[in-house]
Amino acid sequence: MNRFYILILLLTISIAVNAQNDRAEFGIKIGLQNHNFITPETISLNNSSELIEMSIGDIDYGFHAGFYARFKFLKLYWEPSLLLNSQGITYLVKETDNSVIEVKEYYQDLDLPLLVGFKVAFVKFHVGPVAHIHLNSTSELFDVEGYEQKFKNATFGYQAGFGLDLSKLRLSLNYEGNFTNYGDHISFEGESYNFSESPSRLILSIGLAF
Repeated sequence: MNRFYILILLLTISIAVNAQNDRAEFGIKIGLQNHNFITPETISLNNSSELIEMSIGDIDYGFHAGFYARFKFLKLYWEPSLLLNSQGITYLVKETDNSVIEVKEYYQDLDLPLLVGFKVAFVKFHVGPVAHIHLNSTSELFDVEGYEQKFKNATFGYQAGFGLDLSKLRLSLNYEGNFTNYGDHISFEGESYNFSESPSRLILSIGLAF
């Protein structure tokens, strides 16, 4: 994990130094994202004496905000960003008496995408890796007997999409895929669970160049 951060930092510094004769761009970025699941899924809680299964209910639209930089290098543009991301989700937990309770969970991550792309007129196309650094979470699952939370410090994925540059506005729509299964932080009675599907997101961002 630390090697990834060091690599991104060195690459960003190298790009900035080599781009010093061109105009470097800095700005702020805000936007919305939503998780996309192809099929709803239920996980069986085999090791719990009080619970039968758990599934995904409603997924809130997430919000992100932060800063970005853009440099030109090797006829491409390189755009690292630092974004605070907040997301909420509702889980449906079935108990042994077949009653279903709804529990809410919120979490905050620091997203570090590094997009590499090119522009055609005012339209840009880009792709690149992204790291998600877990910062904090609050969950009503702690009210459910036997629940433990085991978030990883960092997870990784990729983004690809396109955007428009309109004066100082920077609009982009990205698809994000991840390399870990959704819910891999869930643990009941010492046994870890996750949904077999890797989370994907559609991310809409609006930026303002300084």
